[in-house]
Amino acid sequence: MSQTNVSPIRVEKIAHIVLFVKDPEASAKWYAEVLNMKIVARAGDGPYKGGVFMSFGLSDHDIALFPAAEGATKGKEFEHVGLLMAGTSMDDLRANYAYFRQRGVEIAEILDHGVSTGIYFYDPDGHMLEVFCQRVPVTGGASQVELNRNEGQAEPVDPTAL
Repeated sequence: MSQTNVSPIRVEKIAHIVLFVKDPEASAKWYAEVLNMKIVARAGDGPYKGGVFMSFGLSDHDIALFPAAEGATKGKEFEHVGLLMAGTSMDDLRANYAYFRQRGVEIAEILDHGVSTGIYFYDPDGHMLEVFCQRVPVTGGASQVELNRNEGQAEPVDPTAL
C-alpha cells in the first residue's frame, strides 16, 4: 500500500512581492500615485539598503522595491502580478482604466477570463501588473468550476466596450 505525501503548506493568498527596480524612490512615487499605495518604510543599511516597502493599507508591506544591480535586465522576472480590486463591478474597472489613461500608464491589454476581467499594465521598470474585477465568486469553488469549464481561456476586451 503506497502512502501519499500531502504537503502541509496551505497558501491563502500572495502576501507580498519584491521587485528589483532601477530607481526605488522613483518607482515608489509611481506606485503611490498610480496605485494609491503608501510608503511604510525605507531600508537603511544592510542587504536591502535603498529599498522601499509599500502597502495598500492593511499589511506592513504588499510590494517592496529593491535596487537592481547595475546593468540588470528589468521587468522580465515574471509574467505578471494580479491585484484583486476592492471594487467588484465593471464600473470600478472602467474607472481604473480611465485613471490609468489619464496618468499615461502603458496598458498591455484587457482580458475577460470568464471568472474575472483584468487590465494588464506596466510599471516604469517594465513589470506587468494586472488589476482585476472578480466576477464569479471564489467562495464555494464557483470560480474554479468556471475556469475549468472555459479551460483558462481569455478573450481580449475592446477598451471602448468597458
